[in-house]
Amino acid sequence: MSRLFLRLAVAFLAFVIVGSLALVFWLGAEERRQSQELFAAMARTNANFLRTGAPLTERTELSLSEVLGVDVYFVQGERFNRSPRFFGGRIANLAGHSLGAVVTLADLEGVAIPVTAEMNLVLVRPMPKIRALSNGRTYAVLGAFWVFSLALAAVLARGIVGPLRSLATRLPHIGEGGDDSIPEAARTDEIGELARAYQNTRNQLGYERRAREQAERLATLGRMATGLAHEINNPVCAIKLHAQLLETDTPNESLTTILGENAKIEALVNQWMFLARPQPPAVAPCDLAALVAEGIRTVAPAAAHAKVSIISEVASVSVLGDRRRLGQAITNVMMNAIHAMSSGGELRITSADSALIFADTGPGFSAAALTRGTELFYSEKEGGMGIGLSVTAEILKAHGGELRIANTARGAAVTLALPTHL
Repeated sequence: MSRLFLRLAVAFLAFVIVGSLALVFWLGAEERRQSQELFAAMARTNANFLRTGAPLTERTELSLSEVLGVDVYFVQGERFNRSPRFFGGRIANLAGHSLGAVVTLADLEGVAIPVTAEMNLVLVRPMPKIRALSNGRTYAVLGAFWVFSLALAAVLARGIVGPLRSLATRLPHIGEGGDDSIPEAARTDEIGELARAYQNTRNQLGYERRAREQAERLATLGRMATGLAHEINNPVCAIKLHAQLLETDTPNESLTTILGENAKIEALVNQWMFLARPQPPAVAPCDLAALVAEGIRTVAPAAAHAKVSIISEVASVSVLGDRRRLGQAITNVMMNAIHAMSSGGELRITSADSALIFADTGPGFSAAALTRGTELFYSEKEGGMGIGLSVTAEILKAHGGELRIANTARGAAVTLALPTHL
């Protein structure tokens, strides 16, 4: 970056120096032009005076020379009244070919103006010095201008090099993510575009990194689920069967608890298997009211233990779906609501067309949960795995539906929106 800084500063300084020298020479040329115009005007003025009848003698020449501070001659054809002090034979034809124009002859300037039909007034002077090139104040001003230009070049170079250096220091860490803002992104020039491109690339890399991490977790979970499902399912089924047999003979609270906990294990295994080997839903007409009733029976022991009352106001609506998967989604939402109301509460289930709304009286979703609630492995619950809502969202997506989460005045509201089966 230092080499770029020097290149920019040197290029700007060279431009200023060349421009300054060009300006000085232009000022000199302009001063010379104005001087020649004044010289020619002086010749015309004196020629007009001589036309009033003044004698065109050598004495008049000398008087005008003394007054005007230049050599004055009356020239008839190529004959001078008196011998030229400077000219010699160099300007013998000055009066005949350059009337009214200032003619430069080596280190002299001359101008000829007609006074009569035969006589011309000729003024001659040494070439005047250009004061702009010899005035010390001109160079002092230029020097100050050059110093200012050098400082401006440094500021401009740093305005370019500094942001580039800042971006260069961030570049090796672009894959590490982070939410640090980049001040250069607020600029409207090319550096701002570069900074915004850096931000977009960093965000994209962060997204891809999170996706890769999630894929790795899913792969790990898949291997675990595949290995554990068979080991767990057999004893779980046996426990459930014998508990149901015992409950038929002598129902009691302990058996209810066993069945409730057994249902939790079954639901967890099903979710692991869904994540490990997601398959397209086996669709068939399903009744939402029946699915909700079945889900209530499944979670009833857990609800009773948490002192949560479940009220269903679901109308009978037919949808196309996989009964087992939709039942799993409904159970997930119910269990989440029950866990959120650890000190008791109410879960009210209503329907609107083919959508199910689960409204509880718990604390509701946090701001972060409203944004990331369906993200896999995101959980704010102690000991939670962050699988339930993510699996539910994927199930609804596979059915062409949508999971929506929100807060109400009473607590949280989760909506399962499904296409209507006509």
